[in-house]
Amino acid sequence: MLIKTAAVRHGRRALATPLPAPGSVLRLLSTEANPSAPTTQSLPTAQPAATLPKLASSAKKKQRIVEEVIMTLGADSAQEHSGPAWAKSSLVNKSGEKLTVAQQYAEFQDIQKSTRTLGSKLERRYVPTENLRNPPKPEDVTLELLMASQTHMGHNTSLWNPANSRYIYGVRQGIHVIALETTAAHLRRAARVVEEVSYRGGLILFVGTRKGQMEIVTRAAELAGATHLFTKWTPGAITNRDVILRGQATKVVDQGDKELDGFDMYKGTARPLLPDLVVCLNPLENYTLLYECGLKNIPTIGVIDTNVDPSWVTYTIPANDDSFRSVALIAGVLGRAGQAGQKRRIEDAARGKMSWATDPQLERHMKKEVHAAILKRKEVMGRMQAEVQGFTDEEMKLLRSQILGSQEQEVTEESMLDLMSAAALGEEEGEAAKKAADKMVEDVGTEQAAAPETTTATATSTTTQTSSTTTTTTTTTQSTPLSTTEGLEATADVLGAQINALEAETSDIEAELLGAGKTVKSSP
Repeated sequence: MLIKTAAVRHGRRALATPLPAPGSVLRLLSTEANPSAPTTQSLPTAQPAATLPKLASSAKKKQRIVEEVIMTLGADSAQEHSGPAWAKSSLVNKSGEKLTVAQQYAEFQDIQKSTRTLGSKLERRYVPTENLRNPPKPEDVTLELLMASQTHMGHNTSLWNPANSRYIYGVRQGIHVIALETTAAHLRRAARVVEEVSYRGGLILFVGTRKGQMEIVTRAAELAGATHLFTKWTPGAITNRDVILRGQATKVVDQGDKELDGFDMYKGTARPLLPDLVVCLNPLENYTLLYECGLKNIPTIGVIDTNVDPSWVTYTIPANDDSFRSVALIAGVLGRAGQAGQKRRIEDAARGKMSWATDPQLERHMKKEVHAAILKRKEVMGRMQAEVQGFTDEEMKLLRSQILGSQEQEVTEESMLDLMSAAALGEEEGEAAKKAADKMVEDVGTEQAAAPETTTATATSTTTQTSSTTTTTTTTTQSTPLSTTEGLEATADVLGAQINALEAETSDIEAELLGAGKTVKSSP
């Protein structure tokens, strides 16, 4: 390169000088002598120093290159484009006809199809907001995604907590680097916890109180069907909930998360609810919340940076808690896990499988309501039996035939009360009906063996049972002439309608309470 440059610089100067004449060349090669001329000896004189060749400056060189380029462009532009390829308009076809809009678009598509495979295609591999709009599942989390989300960036080495040494991979430029393998393992473990709590019908609370975390927290809670908090935590909201959360609304829902009616009395006396799991995205600012959860034995999940004490939470996720990308990825994965748990719970409920248990406070309330309904039904049946008092055997037989149809067996009050109690306490309907039928058969056989063959006065015993005492009243009725058949039939119809109405009313109350007791859970 140096030789070439030297030749370019000095070649022109060497070639620019005129060539010497042939005689001078011969004169240089030969020496002429003149013996007649006297020889004189001259003193040596100082010879001028040889002048060095001048080098062209870089500025002039650049200017010369620019001038050459301009001259080249000017020479190219001077050429005229001629021929049919340059003269034909793009709006006409080969035959010279003008193209329509549809034909122009078809030609454009042909050109696009032929040139589609040329060049390279650029794809945007990572979109930060995608983890918030459509977060991945726990099993789809990769180490590349964790690194792209900046979950491996810790704090300065001077700010670290020694308890986090097991989570640290190394140090780079004075900053701790968190091991991504550990982060992925702990994130999947926390996702399993969230999924199971959601499947069991638990109440999950997502907490993120830093500026900019509101959208992240609300999106995660929306996916998991949970609650969220993005403002300052009120101290005592867990340990002193009866005072701070007094007056907060509570609703009772079934296995399909549909609100149930008839629990107004319970809603007025129920205590505020406690979360079953707390997910905290910034533990440093929410130490009071984590401390209250520890006092009430509430499990917690926290994002633990290198400067946070990992003993504050139950399940740790070692990651960067200062980056929105990192926090959005972790919250989105946990929200997706909660969504999977909710889906499993609803599918099992549709098949009749209950994956959760009713709250003890709500269960005690339902038992109390069921007991009150049983006592009310007993009282109603006692009044109904007292209204039938005063009929003879013939009249009672006719009434039974009108009400029960072909069944001639008499149902005593004790057997009826036993049947109602068994049904109210949740026994199987078949077993309860079988026991009641056996007892009715025994009672009828005993009465037939002890009844005398007489047509005189009869005694009717009526037993009226209240909530805690039993009173027996014996009434002696003189034999009276039988009423007409039409009157007895009318009386039987009226009594039958009353009995059916009362039984339907009490059965609806009992079925509603018993059904709710099996499929009720409480939520805020």
